[in-house]
Amino acid sequence: MIRTFLTLEAKPGQRDALVSWYKESAALEKAVEYAGCIATELYPDADHDDRLMVTALWNSGEDYDRWVQHPWRQSTTAEINNYLKDEVSQSSRGSALESIHQASRAHL
Repeated sequence: MIRTFLTLEAKPGQRDALVSWYKESAALEKAVEYAGCIATELYPDADHDDRLMVTALWNSGEDYDRWVQHPWRQSTTAEINNYLKDEVSQSSRGSALESIHQASRAHL
């Protein structure tokens, strides 16, 4: 399993609009519908008003690679850039960390 972390810096005052875009476009839901994505979440940064973090849990790095190239994700680049301080490209990726040890209530 891998977990990806994508930090997004909204233009000043655009964080709520960016959150709305995520909700209205169902971007997270589309990622979960895609084979290999287990879960994904959007978090506001408590220390930076205009920063958000998107995390996702994937079965494998290959699954994440396929999502990065997915046509729907590719088609939203220009749309999401309307809200971002620094534009992303169609090939922009989050950091990916491989899980080597886990604990959860399911494992206890």
